[in-house]
Amino acid sequence: MNSAPTFSDFYQAINGRPPFPWQARLAEGVAETGEWPAEVGVPTGMGKTACLDIAVWYLASQAYREPGQRAAPTRVWWVVNRRLLVDSTAEHAERMATILAQPSASGLSGRDREVVSAVAERLRSLSADPNAPPLDVIRLRGGVASRTPVDPSSPTILLCTLPMYGSRLLFRGYGSTLRQIDAAMAGTDSLVLLDEAHLAPHLRALIPALAECMPGAELLLGESRSRPRISALTATGDPSGGRFDLDKEDEANPVIRQRLHAAKPLELRKAREANNPAKHLADAAIELLQQAQKPSACLVFANTPATARETLENLRGRLRDDEAETLLLTGLSREREAERIRARILDSEDGMAATRSPGLVRQRHLIVVATQTLEVGADVDAEYLVTEACGVRALTQRLGRLNRLGHHPHARAVYVHLPAPQQRRGTAAEGSVNESWPVYWHEPAQVLERLESACTHVDDCVVDLSPVRVAEVLGPPGDELGRAPEVLPGILWEWTKTTTPPEGEAPVEPYFSGIAGAQYMVSLIWRVHVPEEGERLWPRASDREAVDVPLIEARDALKDDQDLRRLAFDGATVESTHAGDLRPGDQVVLPADSGLLDSFGWNPRASECVVDASLTGNGLPLDEKAIERLCGVNMGEQLRIALGGDGDEDIEQADREEAVEVLLARLRSVASPHGWGAEEWAGFIGALSSNIEQARGEVARLRITEPQVQLPSSDFSGEFDELSLGAVTIRLDEHGQAVGARARSIAERIGLPVHLIDVVGHAGALHDVGKADVRFQRWLDPEGQHSGTIAKSNMPRHRWEAARAASAWPRGGRHEDLSARLTHARLARGADWIASDERDLLLHLIISHHGKGRPLVPPALDGSAGVVVHEIVGMAVQAPADLAAVDWDQPRRFRKLNERFGPWGLALLEAAVIRADHAVSAGASLTQERL
Repeated sequence: MNSAPTFSDFYQAINGRPPFPWQARLAEGVAETGEWPAEVGVPTGMGKTACLDIAVWYLASQAYREPGQRAAPTRVWWVVNRRLLVDSTAEHAERMATILAQPSASGLSGRDREVVSAVAERLRSLSADPNAPPLDVIRLRGGVASRTPVDPSSPTILLCTLPMYGSRLLFRGYGSTLRQIDAAMAGTDSLVLLDEAHLAPHLRALIPALAECMPGAELLLGESRSRPRISALTATGDPSGGRFDLDKEDEANPVIRQRLHAAKPLELRKAREANNPAKHLADAAIELLQQAQKPSACLVFANTPATARETLENLRGRLRDDEAETLLLTGLSREREAERIRARILDSEDGMAATRSPGLVRQRHLIVVATQTLEVGADVDAEYLVTEACGVRALTQRLGRLNRLGHHPHARAVYVHLPAPQQRRGTAAEGSVNESWPVYWHEPAQVLERLESACTHVDDCVVDLSPVRVAEVLGPPGDELGRAPEVLPGILWEWTKTTTPPEGEAPVEPYFSGIAGAQYMVSLIWRVHVPEEGERLWPRASDREAVDVPLIEARDALKDDQDLRRLAFDGATVESTHAGDLRPGDQVVLPADSGLLDSFGWNPRASECVVDASLTGNGLPLDEKAIERLCGVNMGEQLRIALGGDGDEDIEQADREEAVEVLLARLRSVASPHGWGAEEWAGFIGALSSNIEQARGEVARLRITEPQVQLPSSDFSGEFDELSLGAVTIRLDEHGQAVGARARSIAERIGLPVHLIDVVGHAGALHDVGKADVRFQRWLDPEGQHSGTIAKSNMPRHRWEAARAASAWPRGGRHEDLSARLTHARLARGADWIASDERDLLLHLIISHHGKGRPLVPPALDGSAGVVVHEIVGMAVQAPADLAAVDWDQPRRFRKLNERFGPWGLALLEAAVIRADHAVSAGASLTQERL
């Protein structure tokens, strides 16, 4: 393997400039000690995203070590306290991944290309997949997860919110369909970088507490990688706790010095009455811009989405369009709407991106009204700033978006303080009452006192809050973190049961956010077609179409008697519910004509039809109500003919095809629906295939025309066994051998002990042997076209359910249950190829490879008196094939293995087998022999 470049060389190659002194010093310290500091306390605007570069370089530098001796974690989680819609950190991570994958195409040459290529080669060597990119980057943007790591051995950066990480760590991942895999990815082999996470102390305390719940658990990856390591990136942390800070060399750096001393004069304005904060914010913004010498960028921070929206409406009512462009940015927005707002904010000429040249002349003012979503992660640079009264941490972060790089000597800020709207009972003394503000409780009173004490003139209070002075003036944060509940072994045991969650289990949010700070949210998506109860959602929910809304707001906006649909625990089917029964983390599917969303995001007052963001790239549901919602036309008769009538009619295929063509022609002729551009609508309709596709329990549809074969999603749990479908037909033993080899490779690359590598490999090889059941074989091959036993069928997906019914395979039957029975029968006949004390683990890894068996495999209505027969490791064995029978020994295995390996260790072992199966299934046409 090539020699490892220095961090400075790597940073220079990726970023086109040398690192700051603190960045190089931190990289050297991590490499020497193998530890990250508890806090990285450099001020905002000083390049904290370089921590990602350090983590990636550190991992590459240790690639030559034996996996069991490696200290650098494979995954890096960048965790923020709220959803970010302008996320420069994610953009930087994706850019770094692109450069590592294609250094020449990224414009690198000479020494820079050599350095990046050397790091990329080292990162590739860590992955079990030879075709994997050097670095994978995944954004978990909402309460719906569109993608998770495909391989535990692949270097990966994941960017998400605190609830998205915390829920995964505790086996209740928001939007997750395979919760044990996401738990393994969060709870092992991970570095967690908490970016200004105000509630980080609860997460820091939680991780060691979880380890204490299973004190005897075997550390599979050694001391440094078996559990997550946390480092908080905060400009307002505790300097007494071993925090990493700037030093004199940093302060002498001309760029850092310019940023530290950037002009940020803040004017304090106090209102007399505690009402109408939106008007005060708008007044201040208009006054600042009226005094500006030229069109400028102004950022207005409000504490709640409601105040932010009222501020926007106030500004729009008082400013002409040719005077100012006004935008609203809150965390309550879908990606469809957010990307348009983001494009305007980050426009290189008229936006407020930090990379914009300060010499460019604007045509009009730009005012962005935002909530806390713009406090962190956004590399924006405003000339003027107005902020509602807030806490120390929030004000420090908000000021970080003003004159960020020190290019605007005329920069000014206004701090608007209103009296507290309410009183609350305090904790300092029994019966005391304190002023209280929304979001920040009593802290604005402290900030006011400190700002006033720093004023030189009482009537005209202006305070210098440049980064070099802000901590001195504002002092330590006074936010109340409160307490978190104690995690107990019994509570953790309930969470590990991911097949069917126990009724009344403890919610996970307070354990990582604290009781007072727990964010109870639901994810909302809008569809033109809403399935009936028990049917499956098509297409699968995506994070791009989801909005996370506070549970209490969702309940208030939705009608109590409205029959709602939410995604069930499997993440695929829908179930009926009502507003009062919604639970934190629920994913609710709303009809597109229910309103509640506008061009800026969640708006309970909005009534217009919402664009179904799932249609583009997927296709058109062939449902009468769905098409009416979409474009207001009734195509009931054409749909009836196209779908073959009601079952009693004999409709010719030619008539069905003609009905589809009539439908498409009608859709081409209608005006673009509300929210769709004319070109967007024409492109969508023009891309539709005329072939109808349908699968069990899903709406019929016309898919977008795509030339490539659609392979199974690596994130689909196989609830309905569609992972048995592929581009080609595959023999059972060949598939098992390929999965076993890939599982073994994953286990080796992540550094599992040798004896466990063997178990993982055998589990991969035997995971599908239950498919040898004659009924399952008839399901895969109804015509008997193939000799021998097969594991994958190239049957069209729309025929899958009919073939199952004809085969007599029971609905809901699990082939992995039979795989475990056959393996158990083989073990009973003697097996020197597996240690006796590893047999429970082998059986569990087989039975859990579709996410079941934690702790039970649900029985199916069967009653078969037959047997399943197959040759396993050179010996023919048989087992009962009745899938109504329950393996009551599985809960004992599950409990025992959790106690031995710990919940996250066992989940990691499962992940090696499951992801190996997914990888081979998705790449079957490349890795297996065609029949």
